[in-house]
Amino acid sequence: MATSLKALAADADTHGVKKTDLYRVAPHLLHETEGFNLRDYNDPDVVSHIEAFANSYLNGAYVPPLVVRVDDSGNVTIVEGHCRRRGALLAVERGAEVAFLDCLPFKGNDIERVEVMIRSAEGLKLKPLAIAEGYLRLHRMGHTNSLIAKRQNKTVAHVEQMLLLANANSDVHKLVRSGAVAAYAAIEALRAHGEKAGQFLSGKVDEAQSTGKKTVTRKDVKEWLPPRKIVGGMFNSLHGVVNTFNSKKRRELAELEKLAPEQLKGMTIEVDAAAMLGLYKSWAAADEAHKSKLNETRVKQEKATQQQIEGIEGGQA
Repeated sequence: MATSLKALAADADTHGVKKTDLYRVAPHLLHETEGFNLRDYNDPDVVSHIEAFANSYLNGAYVPPLVVRVDDSGNVTIVEGHCRRRGALLAVERGAEVAFLDCLPFKGNDIERVEVMIRSAEGLKLKPLAIAEGYLRLHRMGHTNSLIAKRQNKTVAHVEQMLLLANANSDVHKLVRSGAVAAYAAIEALRAHGEKAGQFLSGKVDEAQSTGKKTVTRKDVKEWLPPRKIVGGMFNSLHGVVNTFNSKKRRELAELEKLAPEQLKGMTIEVDAAAMLGLYKSWAAADEAHKSKLNETRVKQEKATQQQIEGIEGGQA
């Protein structure tokens, strides 16, 4: 009876166990293609991630194999496992004996190499901006949004959002990369403000910091909307106004639609007073809710500013 995986793989009568190609390569022989990895090596989370691998190598703990390929120059180049290599080299600098790293050969083309890197869930996941840049790379290689979505098991809407972020100006990328603005907040701002999104977000960062908040989120950049109850009331009131229009009034409105905005200026139509009053009251309720929200934000800003002043004065005492 076979008592090891190697023996089971060699046994012709055993089905379901096969030996794969696993190679051992010295860390210093492994190469990184500049710009290929989507990670930001200055990101504190990535630095900690590499440190964790270094500690694993120092302590002799198990580290999963890297995925590599041999390029046209004969170099063993990493496809997946860049942080593991860096962690191994760091461990060697600190005295660990890491003669070889386990490596699996990659089989696929240049597009599939990018896809493997984006999908990789080994350890630290890619941040949204890095994913966005990966999608853009695939897009430039000829992938459609639908194909990227299918291959990454995402929705087309998600891919479109990521590509919008990837194509944003550098000021937006800088705010997202620094952590001052959440990726999806940036996407929301890009949709609403386009080229001026960076300027808009910078203002939001200042507002957030004045209240002691470190990161601008999607909630901070979305335009204020009345509560659902008020919106429902406004719709019902508007519906009430429209229901007062008889066929003659509707024909008049149809004729007015043909005129340019400047021609309509100063013209009037008769509207049922009760219906119009109902609409006005709904608007007034929404306006009051908006003022209340603005006041709430102002109070928070003033409180945060006062706490900062007290903190400075306390430090000087």
